[in-house]
Amino acid sequence: MAIENDEFITKEDISKLLQIMDDKISMHDLSTWLKSKTDDEWVVVPRGFCSIVVEFFEWHLKEDSDQNFLSTKEMFERNIVAIKKYL
Repeated sequence: MAIENDEFITKEDISKLLQIMDDKISMHDLSTWLKSKTDDEWVVVPRGFCSIVVEFFEWHLKEDSDQNFLSTKEMFERNIVAIKKYL
């Protein structure tokens, strides 16, 4: 789950974005643009969504009711830590 390499967007691409947009850029337009510039590797989601996902995983980990949810408890815990790191 860790990011192995950074993606870079040129200043020229950012300048082009600013030229084609009106006075304001919506979060939706910006996130769609970022996704297109990174070949769908990066997406923008609201922080609240990420928090809900983490809470779900933490709840599920505590319940420990479904052994097939992830292959190991340790992998599940590492994924939660990795998600929280980027919030």
